[in-house]
Amino acid sequence: MRYMWPLTLCVFAVSSYAQSPVATEEFISQSSLTDDAMNVCLQASIVSAAESMTVKQLKEACQMLHDQQKSEKQQAEIKEASPAVTQVRETPLLKKRLTMEALNRSNRFMLTPHKRNYFFPVSYTRNPNIVPYRNNNFEAFSKLSKTEAEFQLSIKILLHENLFGDNGHIYLGYTNHSLWQVYNDTDSAPFRETDHQPEFILSFTNDWEILGFQNRVNEFSLTHQSNGLGGELSRSWNRIMFNSVFERGNFAFAFNPWYRIPESEQKFPNDPHGDDNPDITHYMGNFELNTAYQHNKNIFNAMWRNNLESDNKGAFELGWSFPLSANLRGQFKYFKGYGHSLIDYNTDMEIFALGIVFTDLF
Repeated sequence: MRYMWPLTLCVFAVSSYAQSPVATEEFISQSSLTDDAMNVCLQASIVSAAESMTVKQLKEACQMLHDQQKSEKQQAEIKEASPAVTQVRETPLLKKRLTMEALNRSNRFMLTPHKRNYFFPVSYTRNPNIVPYRNNNFEAFSKLSKTEAEFQLSIKILLHENLFGDNGHIYLGYTNHSLWQVYNDTDSAPFRETDHQPEFILSFTNDWEILGFQNRVNEFSLTHQSNGLGGELSRSWNRIMFNSVFERGNFAFAFNPWYRIPESEQKFPNDPHGDDNPDITHYMGNFELNTAYQHNKNIFNAMWRNNLESDNKGAFELGWSFPLSANLRGQFKYFKGYGHSLIDYNTDMEIFALGIVFTDLF
C-alpha cells in the first residue's frame, strides 16, 4: 500500500485541478472585454494588486486573463479550429507571469510561486550514492532504492514594495527540495534528503532591450542552503547571488552567478562552526545558466552549471513539460552531473524523473 501514495497524490491533484472552473461564461464570451466585464475585473483585482500598478496596467492584466481563458475554452471545444478562430494577442511569456504576480502581490492570503513546484513519483538514479551513509554507519540508508519520489516546494512572500520609487521589491523566498525513498522495502520509506533554501531577494523589474532581448528582471539575493543534518552528514553554504532574466518571443534565459561567503575551517571533526563542505564550489560551480523555449503548449528547458575549471565539474539538466489540464502540467527531466542534492554534491549522478508540475516557468 505504501507504493500507492505517490500515484494517489498525482490522481487527486489531476482530478482537483481538472474540476476547478477557469472562468465564467460572461467573462470569456466576448472577443474583447466589455466595459461591464472590465469594471468587474478591475474591482476584483485592485484590492490585492501591487500599489505601483497603474490603471492601464490593471486593464492590460484583465485583458490578458480574458485572452488566455478564451483561448483555453476554444481549444477545449474545437480541437481542430483554424488559426483565425483561436488567434489571441501574443503576450511575452515572462511579462505575462510578472503581470500576474503584480496583480496579486498585496494579497496576504496568496503565496507567490518562486521556482518550479513539482512532484515526481518516479525519479530513477542509475547509481545511488550510499558513500556518505556508509562512512557514517548510517544503517538506515545502507541500501538505497534506485527509484524514489522527488518533490519541490518553492514560494516567495513580499516584505516591502517599491523601495526605490516605483521599483525594488523585497521578498522572502523559501525552496524545499526532498528525496523520498518511498519504494524502499528495507527501510520504512524514509526521506533520505531534504534541502532547505531560505533567501532574501531584492527584485527589480525592467524593460531594457539588449540585442533584441528584453531584460525583464534583475535580482540580488542572500541565500542559505542546508540539508538540516548534523555531524558528518551536514551540508550547507551561504551565497550572494545575482539573477538576470531575458526574453525574446517564446525564448527566455537567465544568467545566475554567485559568490560563496567564506566560512572558517573546522577545528575538529563535526565542528558546528566550521565549513561542512569547503570544496562545494569545485563541484557546484560559480554560476548557472537556464534557458527555456515554449512551442505551442510545450515548454523545453535546459540548465548548465559549471566551475570554469579544467576538470569541468558542474551539471546540466534537460526538461520537457506538457499540459495535462488547464492548471496542471506533466514534466520529464534528465539530470547529469554534480549537485542534484546537497548530500550528493560531490558525486556524479544521472537521473531520469517523470511527474507533475504545479507551477511552471511561465
